[in-house]
Amino acid sequence: ISRALSGMCGNPNIVLKYKKYENGAANQKWKYSETTRTLHAFYTTTLDQEITAANCSSVCTFTVASIKKINQPGYYFLSSCGKQKVMICLACARTIRGKKELKKLLPGTVFSCASGSEEGKCLCIWPFKCLNVNKTDLSTSEAESTLHYLEEVLASLRTETSLKTISEKMSAAINQKVVKIIAYKNGAGYRNGHLIIASTFPMLLSLCTRRLELNRTACRLYTSEGTLILTVQDLVLCAVNNYFRKSKYKIFFFHSTIKDKEGEEEMNFKSTSPPMNSDDLNLIDDLLLTRILRTPIEVWVSSGEPFVPLETLHKSEKQGRQRWLEKDRILADLDAMKHKMRQLQGRRITKSTPPSLVPTKSPVQPVVVEGGWTEETQEEMKLMEMIQHTEMHLLELQALQLKRSSPFSPKLLANSQRDLYKQPTTKRVWAYMNGYAPEQGAHAWGRTIAELLDSCTAQLKMPQSAKALYTPDGEHLQSWDEIERDMIVCASTGHSFITMKQEVEVRAIYARIRKQQGPDSTNIVVSPSKNGTEKETWWSSNLCVPRRVLSELLFRERMR
Repeated sequence: ISRALSGMCGNPNIVLKYKKYENGAANQKWKYSETTRTLHAFYTTTLDQEITAANCSSVCTFTVASIKKINQPGYYFLSSCGKQKVMICLACARTIRGKKELKKLLPGTVFSCASGSEEGKCLCIWPFKCLNVNKTDLSTSEAESTLHYLEEVLASLRTETSLKTISEKMSAAINQKVVKIIAYKNGAGYRNGHLIIASTFPMLLSLCTRRLELNRTACRLYTSEGTLILTVQDLVLCAVNNYFRKSKYKIFFFHSTIKDKEGEEEMNFKSTSPPMNSDDLNLIDDLLLTRILRTPIEVWVSSGEPFVPLETLHKSEKQGRQRWLEKDRILADLDAMKHKMRQLQGRRITKSTPPSLVPTKSPVQPVVVEGGWTEETQEEMKLMEMIQHTEMHLLELQALQLKRSSPFSPKLLANSQRDLYKQPTTKRVWAYMNGYAPEQGAHAWGRTIAELLDSCTAQLKMPQSAKALYTPDGEHLQSWDEIERDMIVCASTGHSFITMKQEVEVRAIYARIRKQQGPDSTNIVVSPSKNGTEKETWWSSNLCVPRRVLSELLFRERMR
């Protein structure tokens, strides 16, 4: 590196103090290529680059690596009780600098920034003014999606606060009525409702999407009866109909005039009762309409899926409660029957005569105990049958509760044209190197086995490319369907599966041979014999491991 820097004439060189951290010092890690005589900057892992970029741009590292604890630079301060250390990253430390007495963490400290915990939320140590650390993912795979989402939110806020939008709202407010709704998620019943006030339907849908935290944009509103609402006028009409339906008075509107036989005009009144149409809204007094719209309208927000009736949801919840009550009743009856069985057995043992010992010809059981207190009574046998029948019924009820099925009828979802959520193809696993402990692994991602093997090579820093995957039990994973999310896999460079027990045995024998016979005794060369098989060595035959596995372990042990 010094020779390469000396060739850069006229360019300033900056020397920094070396940082003893695994993550957060990517700007100090380089690779020099002898062939091209060039320096490759940031030659390190993706996580190290993300942590370094977050520290330089004053972004909390919890948004980059929120799942696991990592070795990174940071500070800590004592909590209000003075007993617990609160560890934070560099960006959060700059935020609360001067408010807390901060102390620098020693190199090698593994932690996750406290901004993402409940304690950090209470202490307000977030480096962001508006964003939530827990809901902001700035990792390499999700940074673009997060940026697009924030740009959309910013664009919608700018549109809502622009002068053009405000002037249009002010001009349209003369003829439009402001409506209040209590919005619920479709299929959630009356849980987690939010009060929303708006004058236009697009604004109403936008606020519903944001306040209810929907995965997709809201596009439909439904009433409790399942009536579809697509405009503000539909909402006003729904509120008026509900008001007159609950009121004990009827309202009359002038309909038309007709002429009798003598040519005189007489008025014809029409008694309108709910439901009313949109033309009748113009005949209602403004004061009465304002009074009606003061009460919020209960609606259920949908992103395109069909409406889930409240009766179906209530029925499913009622069935669930009935199952739990039935389970409690069965458990109580089962405890009572078992208690009665113990009492009957105790009475039989104390009151019956002693049993007799009958010899047999069987060498396994030469003496059999018969008669006396060993014979069960008729009442005990009937009670045992009832206990077994009750236990079988309890198992069936528990299996029904654990069954993962939709609580709604399939007919309600038959009209949906596409799934509400398409599961991503990328799978995340916990991978560790062949021959090591699972605790020494790291997370790896991929959409195919080839991508997963490349990710294992990069995340585990393997000396060679990973070529095979195994389960912790030693089963070879050959198809993508065999790999499940968040499962533990063993990555191998092509050698067969090695257990920790085999490695410990080889290390012990390796150390014992070097101690007894000297360092040169382990320089063993395995050569093929005449018939094409490998030659056995005197000490490898003592181990029940394949020669290929043994050679790999010996090579790794010599490299140590």
